[in-house]
Amino acid sequence: MAEFEIPTQTAFDTITRRTEQLMGRQLLATSARYDRRQQRVMITLNSGAVVGFPLSALPGLEHATPHDLRKIQIEGGGYGLHVAGLDADISIPRLLEDHLGSTLMKRAIARTQASQANGRLGGRPRKLVAASRCQSFSCDSRFSNPE
Repeated sequence: MAEFEIPTQTAFDTITRRTEQLMGRQLLATSARYDRRQQRVMITLNSGAVVGFPLSALPGLEHATPHDLRKIQIEGGGYGLHVAGLDADISIPRLLEDHLGSTLMKRAIARTQASQANGRLGGRPRKLVAASRCQSFSCDSRFSNPE
């Protein structure tokens, strides 16, 4: 088993800065309430967006009454909701991923991240086919008729 190494102050500062950047991009709850008319738990996120979920979408709240939902607390700096009347805890990141994170969106995010990483490395890698054509023809002859 590897031994634990105490990080240097520079490494610690780097890790702290990266964590703060990730936290800034994470969607977290700032407030939550039950809307009786729509019969949904309305959650305000740190991005300013307001999302509403029916009780059937919230684990532990499927059979909750409006009386049970009169007090919904934000916990963990916005990472969770706690409904004291039912002793139910709900993870905000998991809830958003399960109900709003489609496979299509995940693929789009992965493509964006790959594109950003390629940009940091100097752009898209050259295709081998295009590179081999440039070697076999001069740049001017590529566009002219070979006959």
